[in-house]
Amino acid sequence: MPDRSRLKRTATHIAIAYFLAMAIGVTFPGIIPFNTIRPFMFGVPFVFAWYLCWIVGSVLVFTFLYWVFNE
Repeated sequence: MPDRSRLKRTATHIAIAYFLAMAIGVTFPGIIPFNTIRPFMFGVPFVFAWYLCWIVGSVLVFTFLYWVFNE
């Protein structure tokens, strides 16, 4: 079993990197390449699917953090 403090530190760094990338990916400069109505993904315009993928990713990151810090 890996050292818990090192695993917690690594999980924290991964979460910080993800949420920084998310902040760039869903705000003005990062959304420009994806701001199109077509193609449709999951039955919604592409830009909404882009946001949806980031939200699902954040749920996965929070689940991972919960698993790491509560075990």
